[in-house]
Amino acid sequence: MIGKYYARAIITNRNLLFWGVLFMLFWLIMGAFAFGFKPETKIFNLEYTSTWFALIALYSISTIGTTVAFSLYYGNSAIGYAFKYTHLTRWNLTLSIILAVSLGGILLGSFMLSLSVIFFSLKAGYIILPALPYYSIIVEIAGGIIMFLISGCLLLLVNNHFSLKNISFISFVPTILSYIFGFNMLSSGIPPWLAISNPFSELIGLFYYSYSGTYPSSVLSTGSGPHLNPIYLGVGLILWIVILFI
Repeated sequence: MIGKYYARAIITNRNLLFWGVLFMLFWLIMGAFAFGFKPETKIFNLEYTSTWFALIALYSISTIGTTVAFSLYYGNSAIGYAFKYTHLTRWNLTLSIILAVSLGGILLGSFMLSLSVIFFSLKAGYIILPALPYYSIIVEIAGGIIMFLISGCLLLLVNNHFSLKNISFISFVPTILSYIFGFNMLSSGIPPWLAISNPFSELIGLFYYSYSGTYPSSVLSTGSGPHLNPIYLGVGLILWIVILFI
């Protein structure tokens, strides 16, 4: 029951639908048709499409963190009542939210993947298919979970040590960090050790790998810099999930 509530809250949230879907739809259209995408070789077209998908998928899924933070905050009293007078346990609540955010991650990520194929294929004149579409589903699930865990940990931190009046800012932290690491990895690049040690760059690299089938570079816009091994990125992301979950 509680899982259905959070799944519905994620899917129908207006902020998520605007910032996570419509706003990302706008940028995908801009990336395909307005930002100078001039189809060249098939390798270049695949890399260009993979870069846009990786960034847009991360930005879209990051909105899950904002939605969950607000849902937990405004449902705090009801959750406390449920713990006291029903059979709901903290484990059941956590598992239900994880299932809900996993579903949200799959829906948002798959939607962005489909739109990336459609828009960039139209521009290129042929279908640019992702190399590992099923792999992207795993990354989408991990993305939804990590955004929930980051939001949950920040919410607990603020609740225990600061004023909950900061909830509006705290709820946007996952999205803000996603944009910061996303733009850095796109243009200026970040050191490989930093890329494999933060969940945002790890998600970008894994999304890129799922579409292109090749190792992402530390500077996505030019393909320069050291290449990042997706195994290291995946292991780093799993470690983040375990650490935050504990």
